[in-house]
Amino acid sequence: MNVAQMQMLLLTQLQQMNTSWQSAQTDQTGLSGGTGESGNSNALLFAALFQAALGGGTEVSPGSTSQLKDLSGTAQVKANQGVPANRAQCENVGSLESGIDSVAQKYGIDPNLIQQVVKAESGFDPQATSQTGAMGLMQLMPATAASYGVQNAYDSTQNLDGGTHFLKDLLDKYQGNVPLTLAAYNAGPGAVEKYNGVPPYKETQAYVQKIMAGLSSIDQKV
Repeated sequence: MNVAQMQMLLLTQLQQMNTSWQSAQTDQTGLSGGTGESGNSNALLFAALFQAALGGGTEVSPGSTSQLKDLSGTAQVKANQGVPANRAQCENVGSLESGIDSVAQKYGIDPNLIQQVVKAESGFDPQATSQTGAMGLMQLMPATAASYGVQNAYDSTQNLDGGTHFLKDLLDKYQGNVPLTLAAYNAGPGAVEKYNGVPPYKETQAYVQKIMAGLSSIDQKV
């Protein structure tokens, strides 16, 4: 049996254990999905056991990695069921408004620009992590976070400060040109300089258009 087959076998066994545990919880509480903190700990324990069984540092196949994420996030997903996504997002945005206003004033940037960047980057999720390692609300890469003194990129206050400081530097670099600033934020200043404008990357172009459209929509409402 190769490593990939072992991974899938172990994962299947852990999923069966997790399902059995959830069924037992449902029988005890009478509520489907009402796992709470103990359910989250259980799922995380299974994830840890899975990784330990593979020897910790063993490379995990993409398929099993995806399923492992599903397993470890089971309790959190169930705990959030029944809460409308737009309502949860609005509550999160509301809690971040004061922080955004604060850094906007500190660096002299339109708070709407910061808000649209946060929306595009993380969907207002302070725990967001990309496949490339970008972290937090404004999706700071480790090197960028370090250069702006961000010690914990998942701390909303630190992330907003570092990301907004970066935006400010880019705005200064491109003399207030917002599309170029956004392109550089997404693809890097080197890409903007290479193409002498917004790079011909589909992701970057869509990113710039999305944020500019969001800003335009806000201006029309004012």
